[in-house]
Amino acid sequence: MIKAFFGKLANKFKNASPIMQGMIILAIILIIGILLRWDHIIEQVTGSFRFLNGK
Repeated sequence: MIKAFFGKLANKFKNASPIMQGMIILAIILIIGILLRWDHIIEQVTGSFRFLNGK
């Protein structure tokens, strides 16, 4: 079942245009980057809210 699912995804990826393939790869890389830096992102967002609230 899992092998068939990934087989379908691989087939769809191979049949996609080169631009779409690049966009998919870029999206995966960006999501991984966000997950790896999640603590820093949250820290910066909360710091920004503190600054805007005058604290």
